[in-house]
Amino acid sequence: MFERGYRRHLEADLVKWVSAGVISDDAAQAIRKVRFSDEATSRLPGIFAMLGALMLAASVSAFVAANWQEIPRLVRLAGILAIIAGCFFPALLLQRRGHPAAADATVTFATLCFGAGIALVGQMYHLPGDWPAGAMLVAIGALVAAGLTGKSGPLVVAFVAMASWSWGRFDGGQFRQVHWPFLLLFVPGLLLALGRDNRLLAHAAILALSAWLAALLMPQDFARNFLRLADGGIAISAAYIAIGLLALERGWPAITQSLLTWGTWIFGLLLCVEIGLALETARWVTHAVAPPVYLAQGAAVLALVALAVLARERDKGRLVIIAACVVGLTIPLMFSGWLGTDVRRVLVSAAVFASAVALIAGGLLVGLTALIVAGYAVFGLSILILLWQTIGSLLSQSLFFLVIGVALLGLAAGAHRLANWRRANIEISSGSPA
Repeated sequence: MFERGYRRHLEADLVKWVSAGVISDDAAQAIRKVRFSDEATSRLPGIFAMLGALMLAASVSAFVAANWQEIPRLVRLAGILAIIAGCFFPALLLQRRGHPAAADATVTFATLCFGAGIALVGQMYHLPGDWPAGAMLVAIGALVAAGLTGKSGPLVVAFVAMASWSWGRFDGGQFRQVHWPFLLLFVPGLLLALGRDNRLLAHAAILALSAWLAALLMPQDFARNFLRLADGGIAISAAYIAIGLLALERGWPAITQSLLTWGTWIFGLLLCVEIGLALETARWVTHAVAPPVYLAQGAAVLALVALAVLARERDKGRLVIIAACVVGLTIPLMFSGWLGTDVRRVLVSAAVFASAVALIAGGLLVGLTALIVAGYAVFGLSILILLWQTIGSLLSQSLFFLVIGVALLGLAAGAHRLANWRRANIEISSGSPA
């Protein structure tokens, strides 16, 4: 997302600079050639190689699942081991010949075959069906492969296996326990991933971390603790947005910048969930905020303060985004029971609309499309939710929409006047004598 956004903004700047005479057209073409020459075409071989590796791994997995009785068990196991061992020399050869993507695909294929080998051993010797433990072994093997080869594909497999291992342990009484061993594998994987500019790897790492945090917020019964997941999820996603913006502004690794994408969409989704819960008539929507939610909100506040203090540029866009997150953080507090049902519905609905508008405005000011699209999506979905479930009577709902509409028109008029005032000041300053 950030690479595409950077390319779009750079292209727009090059057009402006050429038209303004700042640089020549030849210089602009040279910049385009150096920065973006054959970018999409150069990625195709690696993508096709990775897809081919996945298909070959699926073939091996199907072979293991077939459980052919005609082939001796040791022969099957030796075949899997031979495939794994035979992949590393071709990977080294491809790397030396200047094909790193193909080498990555080869090592990834070997890693997936390692997972198939674990399944084969369990199948042959009738081991207990503890698939989370198998996922843990796959994650360990993938981490070792990533550390030895320096490739990103095995790390993606490792993060997916970690998430499967963590969630697979939460059944019955184990769901009430915090799965701290997850961090023993996640932290080394995160350290390996920090220095690698791979978007798929970054998203896989954040997905694994988000799954673990969701398990922390939702112990035991999903139906009973879904509210805790929604309340804490808003706080965690706000922290994601703050850290992602700070990482983008300071040029931190891609894995930290990807927090912005995940945080934006999770934040928007949970805003819609909260407005839906506020309109429910059941008693269970009034609840006390649990201690884990307070911890998540504290982390979100610290992240937002860090964004406000540590950001190099004190632009208004970041302040507006911080305001959107702060408004979202107040929504869980409205469910604590000290508000009446009708008042809670109005306040939650107004807070969701205010947060959505702030996301749109902040995204426009800082130039981030994800925030703009998420804000529009929340705004539109909130209108549909309110049309589906009314706030009190239809007359009161009409009044609510009227107030929100008038407020937005007032904001539009104020923004238009501010833009005209700035434009006039710029023209005066540029035309004034030196």
